[in-house]
Amino acid sequence: MIPLGSVELEIASHSQEAPPLSWEENDLQRDHDRIERLTDSWPSRANVRKPLVDLTLDYDPSKPDYLIELLPFHDHPIFQKAPEEYKQAALSCGWIAYNEKTVAIESKIVSPACMHLIDGEVSGFPRHRHRAGIAQALTDEAFHILLVVQATAVTRQRRQLHELTLPPFELVTSMQQYQEKHPEKWKKILIQLATAVVSEVMVSEYLSRLSNAFDIQPLNRITTEIHRRDESAHNGLFKSLGAVIYHGLNAREREFFVGALSQPSLWFASPELDVWEAMLKQIGFPNAERMIADCRAQRRSKDIHLDLSTLETLFADLGVENRLRSRAISK
Repeated sequence: MIPLGSVELEIASHSQEAPPLSWEENDLQRDHDRIERLTDSWPSRANVRKPLVDLTLDYDPSKPDYLIELLPFHDHPIFQKAPEEYKQAALSCGWIAYNEKTVAIESKIVSPACMHLIDGEVSGFPRHRHRAGIAQALTDEAFHILLVVQATAVTRQRRQLHELTLPPFELVTSMQQYQEKHPEKWKKILIQLATAVVSEVMVSEYLSRLSNAFDIQPLNRITTEIHRRDESAHNGLFKSLGAVIYHGLNAREREFFVGALSQPSLWFASPELDVWEAMLKQIGFPNAERMIADCRAQRRSKDIHLDLSTLETLFADLGVENRLRSRAISK
């Protein structure tokens, strides 16, 4: 046998190399890498592994619990002319609702979605590769529920709102109604996953305004800031999970998943007027029904549309092909 020369050896070694990854495969590999980096960094960054927020922080009864501009009726004449005690009570209700919506998102939307992935119920998803990272996210969500339950318990006690009860949130009921329209289990699961991905992408902005509000109760701001830090990591995690989910689906499943992704951003942005009407009635807010009726009428007149820029960005992050993007947006 004649030994190979150096040039021949180089040619032989190149001939055995794997073909280069396509653009789509490269993008998908970056998503796998990001999930794995976030999994590796979780022990040092996750707030569940750090001391709990100090619930004994000084409580100043004169400081509001919530930002007035976040109330859906903050500029309505009825609210503006209301006695100060009712305005402050409405702000306390706002803080409680803000956190009860967090509990609903974490428990009814994100946690079940994580379990679908952990249990291997999503075709084409490499559950064993990312099971630990998803379990970490699930642990974060349970911690966030504890975090906000403790913080709102302080508000309920200080503001004498122990018995305040809230009806279901539109974000959750809209997802459930959408699922009920589809008897197939795989479609119900993809709707759950789509709602979770959109919620985790949008929640950071939802939290950022309050986490930077230094004029509200310190405990409320700090609680929101702790939650926001975890969600800033979840933003990237769920974008990458969404991409891996999408690319593992067959053509029919992909089309349905993309369609499902176009719905939750509208649900998430709901001002939750049913929740507000129920709370304001319970605190005896003067002329609450009329004020909420005006808000509903104003919302109908605006003919609320999907934020296409947000959806386009999400589709790009997930690597959704142009044909499916156009179809979902035009519906």
